[in-house]
Amino acid sequence: MILAYAILTLIVLALLLRRDLSAIGRQAYRGGLWTIFLIFCLFLLQIGLVVYGSGQSRLQNSLLILSQVALFGLVLINYHLPGTKLFALGLALNIIVMVANGGWMPVTPETHQYVHQNATIELYSRSAGSKNVVLPRAETNLWVLSDVIRIPLPWRRTAVSVGDILLLVGIAQFIFQTTSKGNNGAPNLSW
Repeated sequence: MILAYAILTLIVLALLLRRDLSAIGRQAYRGGLWTIFLIFCLFLLQIGLVVYGSGQSRLQNSLLILSQVALFGLVLINYHLPGTKLFALGLALNIIVMVANGGWMPVTPETHQYVHQNATIELYSRSAGSKNVVLPRAETNLWVLSDVIRIPLPWRRTAVSVGDILLLVGIAQFIFQTTSKGNNGAPNLSW
């Protein structure tokens, strides 16, 4: 959910800086606008699985990982766009740590307590409304790639992974390089 807030903030910032947001629609997307539609649908699927799905079923795990892999594929076919390399790397890191830990993003009990100050912590359970599963650090595979970066926001606390940071930087690069006044909507092939 923090990524959604961050994307909205980047879009508002781009508007305040009088960037040409219409240039995003003029980019040469491989797969056409269907690609953007599919990416949007995959995000909706993931939100539905995380926010409205409870428990830790195999179906949820499979759909979440498959949607992440499909998103990765859609991003890869559009590698020519600004920010996609960083976005793909962040997504790959998140997929790797999730698969290594049973399909959910691991978070330590301490970090879970930091984010959900008044919540009861149950080890090995999924945190309500998130894709996190509470695992002790010693039992977390690839712990450094899990949600270990604690962020205090004015309205709530959250935790993100290194992959999430790369996703955000990739999205920022895409928005600001694509909407630069000198770009004129032409695809930017530079890294």
